[in-house]
Amino acid sequence: MGNFINTSILIPLIPLVTSLFVFVLLASFNRTVNRLTKPVTALIAFSLLSSAFISSLYFFKKIEGELVLSKFLKYFDKTNLVMHLNLVNEKIIIFFSLIMTLVVGVSFYKLPRKKGYVSLMIGLGFISSSIMISILLIDFSALI
Repeated sequence: MGNFINTSILIPLIPLVTSLFVFVLLASFNRTVNRLTKPVTALIAFSLLSSAFISSLYFFKKIEGELVLSKFLKYFDKTNLVMHLNLVNEKIIIFFSLIMTLVVGVSFYKLPRKKGYVSLMIGLGFISSSIMISILLIDFSALI
């Protein structure tokens, strides 16, 4: 069961890496990437859905535990950053990921896809990832 807990770092990391990848592409090929709104939207939506899928897999298998981030991040070896993986946090992440995927989909159909659209998708990916990290760092089961 420890291996499942170690892979829980992928939940917020997938949207972060995808947004960072699209950001690097946007910085490198500004005009071309601004025209590729459908693939960018699909990448961001797929990364959010994959985070929801991983979290729902943990939820249905009832995998719970804590992951100390100082094992992975050498910069935080003096702090006590602990990701709490429990059923309440997994429900919140599933709900949040699906809502953010819905926001990405609605913005694809409703917003004009001009110059700032790809930047908006990158921002939504970064915001989603940071909120997922925040959710995992707070132990909501202790609050309930």
